[in-house]
Amino acid sequence: MTSPAARLLAPRSVVVIGASDRSRWSQGAVDNLRGGGFAGPTHLVNPRGGIVHGQTAATSCAGLGEPADLGIILVPGHATVSAIEDLAACGSRSAVILTSGFAELGVDGKAAQDAVTAAARAHGIRLLGPNSLGFLNFVTPALVWTTPIQRPSRPDGVAIISQSGATAFFLTNLAAQWDVGLSYVVATGNEADLGSTDFARALVDDPATRAIALFIETVRDPTGFLAVATAASAAGKPVVVLKTGKSEVSAKAALAHTGALVGNDRVFDAVCRQYGVIRTRSIEELLATADLASRTGRLRPGGLAVISNSGGICEIAADSAESYGIAMPQLTDSAARAVQQTIPGFATAHNPLDLTGGITPEQCRAVVDIMAAQPEFAALLCPYYEVPTQETDRSERLTALHDALANGLRAAPIPGFVVSYTATYLSALSRRLVAETGMPYLACGLDRAITALGHVFAWSAALDHKQPPRRQPIALEMARPRSESGALALLARYGAPTVPSVLATTADAAVAAAGSMEGPVVLKIASPDIAHKSDIGGVALRVSGEAAVREAFERVHQAGLSVAGASIEGVLVAPMRPPGLELFVGVSRDAQWGAVLAVGLGGIFVEVLQDVSLRLLPVDADEVRRMLSELRGAALLAGSRGTKPADRDATARAVAAIGTAALTCGPALAALDVNPLWVDGSHVEALDALCIWNEETPSCAPT
Repeated sequence: MTSPAARLLAPRSVVVIGASDRSRWSQGAVDNLRGGGFAGPTHLVNPRGGIVHGQTAATSCAGLGEPADLGIILVPGHATVSAIEDLAACGSRSAVILTSGFAELGVDGKAAQDAVTAAARAHGIRLLGPNSLGFLNFVTPALVWTTPIQRPSRPDGVAIISQSGATAFFLTNLAAQWDVGLSYVVATGNEADLGSTDFARALVDDPATRAIALFIETVRDPTGFLAVATAASAAGKPVVVLKTGKSEVSAKAALAHTGALVGNDRVFDAVCRQYGVIRTRSIEELLATADLASRTGRLRPGGLAVISNSGGICEIAADSAESYGIAMPQLTDSAARAVQQTIPGFATAHNPLDLTGGITPEQCRAVVDIMAAQPEFAALLCPYYEVPTQETDRSERLTALHDALANGLRAAPIPGFVVSYTATYLSALSRRLVAETGMPYLACGLDRAITALGHVFAWSAALDHKQPPRRQPIALEMARPRSESGALALLARYGAPTVPSVLATTADAAVAAAGSMEGPVVLKIASPDIAHKSDIGGVALRVSGEAAVREAFERVHQAGLSVAGASIEGVLVAPMRPPGLELFVGVSRDAQWGAVLAVGLGGIFVEVLQDVSLRLLPVDADEVRRMLSELRGAALLAGSRGTKPADRDATARAVAAIGTAALTCGPALAALDVNPLWVDGSHVEALDALCIWNEETPSCAPT
């Protein structure tokens, strides 16, 4: 069944409500429909009737005498509800509201927007906007847009969805300058009804759309966003996003370390990594990446080959590729011999390959054929002179070289592109030359092209990973442990390895517990009201012998009793573990995304460097292994300073079990900290744990 978003983007007839010769928005909408090749009728409604934009306008939708699929609403805000009701009279099921002055203005505007949404819902009309410039369907076509636009040369490739109308406009014009094919452009505005995720989900299934470029200021529908990402990954269709806003999550668990490590932007980064979404940092990077991804699709395993006519450009390309994690395999001996026999004698056969200024068109084509045939390469990039933008730039030699490159890249078994040294634009002449030769050309410049390739290589590799576990309902824990012993017991119930411990209420019990354990022990005050135990002297380390255990018990217990109002459960006795690798594992609840898992190395790595990897729960052990590999200090897992190499499988299973335990607590759990998770080879244990519940407002952090 066609979705409401897909139906809105493909109207068979349109009515402009509020059409007026005095409105440039009205004139722009009608001009774009007429000049853009829209095949259906375009009706105009003006309460005064008469001739508007050269045709007769009806005084109401009810007076049209025939149905209209889509309404374009240009009336003032106070008249929008009436326009919706009038639109229903002609059987419309969709509307674009270009009028502004709604939720973006605050409380009163939000109330007015809610009234419009309610009216539309009552009449079964789905909305784009308000505060939207409209949409551009270049495929059908239907250019429902109110400002002049530059049309792309191809009605396929990238679909642009933007919460900002102006940004959508800029991206559309930039696409025309760079000769990027566009299928759709949608400016979603306030998203009172249909939002960016609705349109993205519809376009995942659209054959003319090979990549989706999203500009978003906020994710209003996190569940829908994850559904889009999951569907796009399953379809092998890249979703590229530029998201603004790096503010911290407003509600944090002040006691837990996790709250200070997790923020809106870091969580969104984690969502993108986990669900195979490509995140970019600028308008140019967004479009360049979406364009390149739409043309390459999923890359096979391998690296990048670079061919240029400049040694300096080759060096820049190699440095940039390394910065973005792109492998540049060297030529095999046989491939190097084949290349050396082809290129001028003073050139050297390696990757990147400097063809030098003495290359002939025939040699150029032969080199492309050889390089593209090597199984080590997944993509080929040719930084070369830009395609001429005017006749005076043309030369017979340059034309022949461009033709040779174009012919070779078209025939190549891997994606390959000619790219301008720096960002440029395509004039009418250069666009014609590219079209005539079929040259796969990138006008975005070398730096953005390699940045885009880095994203596409990473996205292609991520598609090899299995999809994240489904977020299914789970049975919730009813107990809410507030003490360390209770938190450790919770973890153990779900398979997380925990340090064996005994809660002692007397010195004799502490001595007996210590006697059952090998080696020195640690004693810690057990109280749901004391988290920062070391600050009050509530921890004793490396305790051996009966007398020392008794003395430590009395000292630790008395320290707990000195805290006014604290409920004392007793003293926790546990083995004192030898030095090993210490990890931090935490779970916090993000206002948008729900339970978020944080994993990092302990000590300075988490406290100062905030070296953590984040994921939405649930996760499995495979995903945790990827999280560990992302840490800047990941090399320490291999062992250092006398510590054993960490068993990554055992560690990953332990972290995944901690995440499962946190999920069973539901939204009542504000944060869970395991600090540290001790790793000594394959021996993994949670040595300390703390649960923070949303009803509580503690003021100190765990030891």
